[in-house]
Amino acid sequence: QCSQSDRSDNSGNTSVPYSVHTLLTAATAGAVAANNTNNRVVALHPSFSTAAAAVLFAVAAQQRDMASETPAQLRAQLLQAVSDCSERGLLHAAKWAAEQAASLQVADAANMLPSPDIGPDFLREYTTYAQAKTYFDLKEFDRTAYTLRGCTSHKAFFLRCYAQYLAGEKRKEDEIVDIFGPLEKGQTANQSLPDLIIDLRRRKEEGKLDGFGHFLYGIVLKEHRQTKAAIGLLIESVRLYPMNWSAWQELVLLCNDVSDVDQSQLPNHWMKQFFAAYLKLELHQNEAALESYGTLLEKYPANIYVLAQTAIAQYNLRDFDAAESLFKKLRKLDPLRLDNIDTYSNILYVKEMRPELSHLAHEACKIDQYRAETCCVIANYYSLRHRHEKSVLYFQRALRLNRRYLAAWTLMGHEYVELKNTPAAIEAYRRAVDVNPRDYRAWYGLGQTYEILYMPLYALYYYRQAQRLRPTDARMWQALANTYRLLNRWPEAAKCLEQSIRYNEEANSLYDLGIIYRDHIQPRDPMKVALCFERMVELSTDDSEERLSACAYLAEYHKNAGNLEKAEDYANVLMNFGGKHKETAKSLLKDIRDLKG
Repeated sequence: QCSQSDRSDNSGNTSVPYSVHTLLTAATAGAVAANNTNNRVVALHPSFSTAAAAVLFAVAAQQRDMASETPAQLRAQLLQAVSDCSERGLLHAAKWAAEQAASLQVADAANMLPSPDIGPDFLREYTTYAQAKTYFDLKEFDRTAYTLRGCTSHKAFFLRCYAQYLAGEKRKEDEIVDIFGPLEKGQTANQSLPDLIIDLRRRKEEGKLDGFGHFLYGIVLKEHRQTKAAIGLLIESVRLYPMNWSAWQELVLLCNDVSDVDQSQLPNHWMKQFFAAYLKLELHQNEAALESYGTLLEKYPANIYVLAQTAIAQYNLRDFDAAESLFKKLRKLDPLRLDNIDTYSNILYVKEMRPELSHLAHEACKIDQYRAETCCVIANYYSLRHRHEKSVLYFQRALRLNRRYLAAWTLMGHEYVELKNTPAAIEAYRRAVDVNPRDYRAWYGLGQTYEILYMPLYALYYYRQAQRLRPTDARMWQALANTYRLLNRWPEAAKCLEQSIRYNEEANSLYDLGIIYRDHIQPRDPMKVALCFERMVELSTDDSEERLSACAYLAEYHKNAGNLEKAEDYANVLMNFGGKHKETAKSLLKDIRDLKG
């Protein structure tokens, strides 16, 4: 399962862009103070004065690499980010920063306390802002936006626009009565977006849009499917304020390839390491992601986020034992944590650990039974007990709590397949693809469903999409090969099986490839068939019909090639079985004795 976006949570932080010349001028005028913990310039009362050297230090600090930062400096920056994001209602970004700060092995000190963001404009509007922020915390978004109308300070402007955006999202969700309702199929839009685009564009043209404003502007354009423009705005956001993790996350979600983001445009900031690791994980470069997270884990062994991401990478690589071990460690470190618990339940499901999955479901219910992740865990438990109707019910509950919950859409599609409700399965998989086009499981599920419906051309299209996302996954190549076989496109089927064997040498794939070489590829190449069958016999430990058929072919092949000892060995394998195989073996052994003279 894939990790969730921070889009719908209250995450997003922004900082005011200043050039070095502007900073020096302001410092000389005695109207600017520099915060040396997070490189954010704070406009104070004119009686405060800061030397130009301090300002330059603040600017240069943003460019320092993570290796040169001390744990105390990192914690100070993170705590400042917690304050900045919380004040703007970006709760998930604030939570992420707080968890990173807590994982650093350093004692708190007075110089780590966040600096207040108090400019002249904000001071004049502070009472209005404080009132609006209480409404925002109570999720009265329309009231928040109304209260802040006319406010011009960076923080108040962002909170107004963000509240307006969330109010539009809430109305959009309220219009969707059912998760499969017709309004959702009609792509119900956030009616606040046009006004937001006008306000944000005007602010940017005036040069007054800070890092948080660029973040929100990028989110709005993303909703309008202006991906390229959104990427540019998010890059500018992290350049102006690199400590907003939500901006980095949104940037990852807009990238279909590493080349979509010019790395030289990103700030030379230690947050870039977390971004690079997350990007690799989302692009299914799991080995590379594992290496990146391993480096971070060496520096910060108690970092819960890095541990969780490492476990997800191991899960994606199908190393379920290693992933389970990491999730157990996470549960010990933070037993009340529900983030990624759905992935842990997937591992227990795959390993058919019913008692452990039952215990996990009960524990999740005790913590918060109305979390989408909890519903997913319970759904997995019922699925493992083959109670698929009940499982679908809990996946639907999860989606009512979070309509963009990718794992629930995909897994609910699997449940509908089990119930032989293919139209509902297709709809669920399509919703999963809408939420995240990089979810190979949904593409693969669509291919399987259309294969069940005997629509191989549709299945081929969806399997190709899954294969592009997971080019090193043997299962994707195997599915493509099976579809090509249904279409009697034997050369393509053979090439796909060769790729499947390259990444995972399985007996079934070797046998299927040998059959294609033997019966369907012209000109005939008995040596290729023999190589496939020999390797298949080595890997196979059972006495299946396929293995015995391969032994019969190999005995005949080596007899004709003059390798009588090998031919006799394969014929003797057949002698241990009755019926036609024993009769074939007797005939072969007689011919071999005659050839030996």
